[in-house]
Amino acid sequence: MKTGAFVALLAAACGIASGCGAGAKHATVPPAAEQQTVARHFAQAIFRGNAHAAVALLVHPEDKALSSFVAESAAPWRAQHGSIRLPATRSGTQWIFGYAGTHTHANGTFQQVQGDIAVSVGSSRGTAGVELFLIRKNHVRYGTHHDSVLLPSNR
Repeated sequence: MKTGAFVALLAAACGIASGCGAGAKHATVPPAAEQQTVARHFAQAIFRGNAHAAVALLVHPEDKALSSFVAESAAPWRAQHGSIRLPATRSGTQWIFGYAGTHTHANGTFQQVQGDIAVSVGSSRGTAGVELFLIRKNHVRYGTHHDSVLLPSNR
């Protein structure tokens, strides 16, 4: 008798939990077009060095750790902007853009940087926003201004 009541209570709890979880999860997924727009704007803000605009697109802009990471990621791109490649690749609510840019220095050296930025989009307060992001620098090429003026050798 006690086992039957326990099973019934467990079944009811699971039914309620699965119903609530499914409805809540379904409601929090923004449309793909809105996700892509937010992800693109976020990536563009990072590679233009505009941390303020990127933080404004976060689901939780008050999250100090994530906001600081956004500012640190955008800082190298303030003076010389990078660009993102379109279209993005999509995997669920994650959007992956390729990026490229060059950082030149006063001493004539430069870094050509290429990689990917993965932006995970969720929903908060009825609108899409960035939950997490990851920048993967797949390739950094170092050089100097002399590299561009060297001629091939005849040897």
